[in-house]
Amino acid sequence: MRGRTVSSRRTFITGTTATAIAAALSMPAQAVPEDVQASEQKETTMEGPTFYWGIGIENCWMAEHTEQNRPSKRLLDVYLLMQHYTMWREDLDKAAELGVKAIRYSVPWYRANPRPGVYDWSWISQPLDYMVHKLNIIPVIDLIHYGTPTWMENGVFNNDYAQRFADYTTAFARQFRGLVTHYTPHNEPQLGATYAGLNAYWPPYLTGLDGWAKVGLNIGKGMMLVSQALRAEVKDAVLISADCLVNPAPADVEDAFRVNVRNGPADVRATFEYQVLTFPSSMVYGMVPPHSAFGQALINAGATEQQIAWFHHQAQAPDIVGCNYYPVCFDQPGVDNTTGVIQGQQELQRRLQQAATFFKRPVYVTETSAGYNDAEKGIWMQAAYDVIRLLRAQGVAVVGMNWWPLFETVQWAYRDTTKTVMECIYPGGWNNALFTIKEEFDGTLTRVHTGAADMYRNLIAAHPQG
Repeated sequence: MRGRTVSSRRTFITGTTATAIAAALSMPAQAVPEDVQASEQKETTMEGPTFYWGIGIENCWMAEHTEQNRPSKRLLDVYLLMQHYTMWREDLDKAAELGVKAIRYSVPWYRANPRPGVYDWSWISQPLDYMVHKLNIIPVIDLIHYGTPTWMENGVFNNDYAQRFADYTTAFARQFRGLVTHYTPHNEPQLGATYAGLNAYWPPYLTGLDGWAKVGLNIGKGMMLVSQALRAEVKDAVLISADCLVNPAPADVEDAFRVNVRNGPADVRATFEYQVLTFPSSMVYGMVPPHSAFGQALINAGATEQQIAWFHHQAQAPDIVGCNYYPVCFDQPGVDNTTGVIQGQQELQRRLQQAATFFKRPVYVTETSAGYNDAEKGIWMQAAYDVIRLLRAQGVAVVGMNWWPLFETVQWAYRDTTKTVMECIYPGGWNNALFTIKEEFDGTLTRVHTGAADMYRNLIAAHPQG
């Protein structure tokens, strides 16, 4: 799919697109009923750039596999498979050449915490120091990008998961106090609850909506304790979430957990749907009161009223709500994709405006990309920026945009196949990179500069303050 072309690539950058976005922006924002608002919501202030132009280096890891438990699963550690552990300096230099101000980054928890209470910061200290002191780039640390240490049986569903995660976070924050201030407590908790609790793709391999609710509650508890730990340890901490909308259909949740909102007021239905789609974040951020329809649904699923009340009253909303969004714009080769791009813009606009309205926080496009070639990638990065610019003009606090990923990356399917790394590097979905990968004769995975990297650098240079 890499070499294909698309006709009329630039026609979206016309008055037609601007009109379509303006029309979308004129839609009324979703109302939040008084009884569903968080117990405490306040405006936040922080040290940082006016606008976070950023990049992401894919850092998924899933290490839980043994001969007894899922022997067919292979170790998925993107940093390892893509040779980033040894090529980190080169990769960070490539990011710096783009002019970015922030990089979403991580250290796999299973390596940094090889045994309970034992921590190894020997590797991560090098790129963090280089990023901050040499490149003057803000590291935004993903504390968990799906996986847990190998000694933690059942992964995010372990009884001690939340406290162990908080202990690890406290140790990390103390080790890098003064160097790291920006954190993402849990990358895409919605996807984590779905993959681990609903469809048995990740540990503990539960299935069904009961599993989804149980895993989500445990992930949410971890997010609460981790956010509390960060705010206790780092006085100028900036917490940036990375939320997505990968969850079961709200109607299925309504039926399974015996609540009825479909016949109720429109605002109650809309709130219930958004609470489900953003769970467990909606709960962690204080937006699910025990007496709400979704609160009752979780109680019917096995939670206690005291649990739901604890989340609501001890809410740990991030300083900035991050939205991960990948449009499907270029799935038909050889045709004019103008309509698809406009639809992608409208959906991005809707998600950002909805998050800003519901959570009452600044919002950040923490992940986005699209396109199978340079021209298509350039189209989407400009299109996404146009949405951000127009929303900001309307008074919506959109504070950043990250292209994801910096370089092509092994897809997660590697864990479940016998294919080589190179066979598992293919574009599409979230893997629309600015640098492609070439395998050298000695096995080195060379990062190849593309025209899309120049386009992103030029976009940043033209609009440094967003």
